[in-house]
Amino acid sequence: MDPMQKVIAHYANLRFEDLPAEAVCATRSLIVDSFACALAGSAAPLNPEIIERHIRWGGAPEATVLVFGGKVPATTAAWLNAAMIHSNDFDDTEDVTQNHIFVTILPALLAAGESRGRAMPGREVIAALAGAADVTLRLNGVVHESIHPGWLPTTVFGAVSASMAAARALGLDEERVANAAGFGYAQSHGNRQALLDGTVAKRLQPAFSARAGVHSAVLAQTGATGPRRIVEGADGIIELFGGGEGDSAALRRQRGDPFPDTGVGFKPNPSCRVSHPHISAALEARERLGSFGAQDVEEVEVWATPIGHSMIGQPFEIRENPQVDAQFSAQWTTAFSLLKGVPRIAHFEPAAIVSGSEVIELAQKTSVHIWEEGSLLLVPVRIRVRLKDGREADVTHDKIKGSPDWAMTEQERKEKFFSCAEAAALKLDPEDVERAFEELSTLEDCADVRPVLSRLTTSKNPAFA
Repeated sequence: MDPMQKVIAHYANLRFEDLPAEAVCATRSLIVDSFACALAGSAAPLNPEIIERHIRWGGAPEATVLVFGGKVPATTAAWLNAAMIHSNDFDDTEDVTQNHIFVTILPALLAAGESRGRAMPGREVIAALAGAADVTLRLNGVVHESIHPGWLPTTVFGAVSASMAAARALGLDEERVANAAGFGYAQSHGNRQALLDGTVAKRLQPAFSARAGVHSAVLAQTGATGPRRIVEGADGIIELFGGGEGDSAALRRQRGDPFPDTGVGFKPNPSCRVSHPHISAALEARERLGSFGAQDVEEVEVWATPIGHSMIGQPFEIRENPQVDAQFSAQWTTAFSLLKGVPRIAHFEPAAIVSGSEVIELAQKTSVHIWEEGSLLLVPVRIRVRLKDGREADVTHDKIKGSPDWAMTEQERKEKFFSCAEAAALKLDPEDVERAFEELSTLEDCADVRPVLSRLTTSKNPAFA
């Protein structure tokens, strides 16, 4: 028997009461954060156009489109809401695997659950998502050290866990959850070429896994069967994604094991997670040095780990998608943080990037080197700034802001939620936003999450007039 079948059995029978308190807290907080990211992501470049086009296609009114309102087929809602969550690269990240967890599983579960036409109790949502996050990271762990770096763990493994979450939301039994997982594996996909080319496709890929999750669950609901030996089979995860190398022991769960989502980090900045330690180090250097301009700088040097350098160490240039170019540039994020302070959503708008000549000037004067040969981690990083007047700052950071060992405070996460709501593409009712935040923050006490979705939409969208 493939070891995945035990994982599926555990997931299908997991109850809220089985979760340790820290897993409940982490899952709830990650749900709140994901909603925040979706609100701001609704206004990301091209998203309003993409969303309006999908809305015009129409179809069965099964599930809610956040911010824009109205209902569309569940597969479409999952795709659109996931696209919004990930569009600003502001959503959660597990720092060892660089896996975004909730962007695939939350939209799939919500869309499938809404389509069922029944109440979705907060406790069941938390249990289903805590378990799905556990599945994502355990599957990732099987081949973490052997998977080709060109694959996107978020989409490869998220397709499977999103399928399981959606199956659970549809009330399927263990047999059908297993079939849904198999269909999810049949749709595993995603690579980094869109990132390397700096295209919009980079931020849309997780949406395909969320949509696959709903589709897989519906297929399983009809009685269609999916593959079972998805880990150790001849064409399973170990063989295909690990090149024949992997350790299925990562799937084993012992009673009392911590749920992995307690180690998932939050993002204080809307950019690639790899850039965050560079940002925090640059902010410390800025504080030490005081005010200065690009013309005052003699030299800026940045050291990144090998994996960090491979993702954000390339020379900064503005191509067809300036947002991605800046989000995935150690040079740009370091330069901005040194000159302007904390980078926020508005700073990554294409027009702001293109017009920011001083930041571009300093970015092009910043050199990026590889540090800590052989490290599979994102830290430590180092920044050294030398000014023409002789002032110098040399800063090393070995922690990432937002990770469990340097956590964002509850107040910081709350401020993130409301600032994201302010940035939404359409004006949301402030009282509705406040109430939705309160309900999500006490989700285990919520009898039905569907009204929360309605509160985070507008009734003024002409597409549904």
